[in-house]
Amino acid sequence: MIRIRGIPLKNSVLVKTVFFHSMLVLILVSVVSFFMMNTVSRGLTKEAKASVDTMTEQNYHTANVLLRSTYYYFGQLYTNDTEIFNAMYGDEFTGMQSKRIRDKLVDLKAANPLIESVYIYNMNHDTVFSSESTRNTLDSFYDNGMTELLKQGQKIGNRGVFIPRRERFSYNNTPVDMNLLSIVYTQFKQDGASDGALVVNLNQQTLQELISKAGQGISRQSMIINQQGMVLSHSDPQYLMKSIADERYIDEILHSEHTRGQISVSIKGDNYLVAYLKSDQLGWIAISMVEENSILGTVIMVQRFILCITGLFIIIAIVSAILSIRSIYIPVRNLARKIGGSSTKPLHPPHANEYEMIESWISHQEERVQDLQSSILRYSDAGKKELLKEVILGGFKETPANLERIHNLGILLDGGPYVAAAIRIDNYYSLSNRFQLEDLALFKYAIMNIADETMRPYGTAELFEYSDDMIAVLINLSEGQSHHADAYHKAFNEVLGNIREYLPLSVTISIGTVVHRLVQVTYSWSQACQAAQYRIVHGTGTVIPYVPEMSQRMPADEYPYQLEKMITDQMKMGNKRKHLELVDEFFETISKYQYEEIIQYLSQMVIMSERVAKVITDDDELLHMDLSSLSESLRQWDTLAHIKEEYVRICEKIMDFRDNDFSLRGVKVVDKVKEYIHTEYSNPDLTIDDLVKQTGMTKNHVRKIFNDLCGETISQYLSNYRFEKAKELLIQTDYPAAKISEMVGIANSNYFYVSFKKYAGKSPQHYRMEHRLN
Repeated sequence: MIRIRGIPLKNSVLVKTVFFHSMLVLILVSVVSFFMMNTVSRGLTKEAKASVDTMTEQNYHTANVLLRSTYYYFGQLYTNDTEIFNAMYGDEFTGMQSKRIRDKLVDLKAANPLIESVYIYNMNHDTVFSSESTRNTLDSFYDNGMTELLKQGQKIGNRGVFIPRRERFSYNNTPVDMNLLSIVYTQFKQDGASDGALVVNLNQQTLQELISKAGQGISRQSMIINQQGMVLSHSDPQYLMKSIADERYIDEILHSEHTRGQISVSIKGDNYLVAYLKSDQLGWIAISMVEENSILGTVIMVQRFILCITGLFIIIAIVSAILSIRSIYIPVRNLARKIGGSSTKPLHPPHANEYEMIESWISHQEERVQDLQSSILRYSDAGKKELLKEVILGGFKETPANLERIHNLGILLDGGPYVAAAIRIDNYYSLSNRFQLEDLALFKYAIMNIADETMRPYGTAELFEYSDDMIAVLINLSEGQSHHADAYHKAFNEVLGNIREYLPLSVTISIGTVVHRLVQVTYSWSQACQAAQYRIVHGTGTVIPYVPEMSQRMPADEYPYQLEKMITDQMKMGNKRKHLELVDEFFETISKYQYEEIIQYLSQMVIMSERVAKVITDDDELLHMDLSSLSESLRQWDTLAHIKEEYVRICEKIMDFRDNDFSLRGVKVVDKVKEYIHTEYSNPDLTIDDLVKQTGMTKNHVRKIFNDLCGETISQYLSNYRFEKAKELLIQTDYPAAKISEMVGIANSNYFYVSFKKYAGKSPQHYRMEHRLN
């Protein structure tokens, strides 16, 4: 009994393994069988019903926007538009009046893609105006169907707000069959006759394309009907213009007191889910249908699939549990016993199971390996770096002892020829402000790895960190490689490209000349360092080979004193454009000099600029400090372009400070003029003289200040402000354009029409229609 009780303690991993796999099988079977069988089935059914409601709401809202906005827009025109009223009830029409009426109808049609045509009937004058033809008499008008409807009088009101029609017209002697939804705006006399009417014909096919999103097919249908059961739009075109009021579910929807709902119905032996949504005022209903059998068939197929997968998974889980116990636990047990019998260090805790014993032993071995590697690396890295520095700085002697040191430290520099190079990290001081020291160390490590791997086809490279922003490179060129400058120039261009591709930084590489002995590497390194200084001229992200001209001295009398004086004079005058041109010329001139002369002459220019700054901005010490700081940090900047950019920025800031008082006074003048315009813009007698009086200055002076600061004249600003106010009134009110013209201070309405169209790109009426539809 005691031995049996001890099994779970000594073989806890075995017990846990068996228990884990057993519970895994039970959990998976429960989850797959219960959750998937029930939740997925109910979810699919619920999703099908929700999709019907969603499709119905989409169709309803689309139709509501199209039909409602069109109906009320033309209702406003019928009620308030004087030109349409005169067309319906006028007695005589000149040719110009007829053309203007037809142009208006054409514009109304063009403003809405849903509109097929627009008519105006004048029964008293036996005249019909149309967007599709010239003025016609009632008998000669091509739409005989609408003419007959209007002659029937008040019977037209029984057909609802939207009247579905199928008409055969003749456009330009070409017969056309058309399905239309007509909206008739008219008033009937007591005898049932109509004197005049505004008729808007909507294209049913266009309406169908905009609304019927559900597509064709028996399983999904969408439609719109009116209160008489007539189909206005249907996903199946063959139902258009048909009355389906005798269908049981349609009759139930028509007589329902609810504005929305969902019902189940059987049609020709198939069960459907039908959802509907009624328009609150215009008397039409959006309906969507989904065949239940198609949805339930999918659910049944999913259930069967889940059952098959569940059974297969149970079998796989059981087999995996048996195999895993044999293949995983037995090797682990044997390894634990072996470790426990051979370990010289006590393993903790005392009653550890197999995994705890292995983990304790591995941790102990990892500590030993890390200690050993750390010791080796510290000695090796420090020794290599010390010896390589001796080589490049000239302290190395080719003695047997030193050659043995090279061999023992694994430095692969034997036999020559050699070349030294310097990799400088661009914008290092900016990077040091953005990244931690650990990140910068990783960047340098990555640069050395990329350079080492890229240079392998060309030779053996040794790299080490020389300073904060510089990595030293010593290359033992391969025998098969050309020792010409172009060969290793190409190699370092590849290094540059790889660093740019893989790291978020830029470097500049400078190269010395080829030497043939190890003790001569110090000359190649000195040349590489000298070439590195010329990053200030060549720019960042480049390869700069050493050339003898870098060591030549420049004659001392070539400093551009005249340019310096011209630059400081323009700085005093505040002429930024001329100042910038002269600065460009100055920097272009000194870029041809030797590095030390470049730094010296830049320092002299900055010092002279600082003296000028103290004269013109004597009350702002911060601006003087900017120039002093630039002078002290010239050697830290990467390129002349960066130095020039910073110098110009500081100088322009000084010049801006000089002109600040003048600008502030100009801003106050402009604000007074604008404030008076915003208050008095509706006054048609407002003049420039009235505006200038508010400032107490001369007219020409005010005009110049306003034009300089605003980029436009006072008259232009007043005109633009009036038209912006007119835009707001066109959108927010129903006032006619002539009234709005008076409200914004433009007395001549014809001038307002022409000027508004020129300003907004469209007439006031078109602007109002477009933005209200939007």
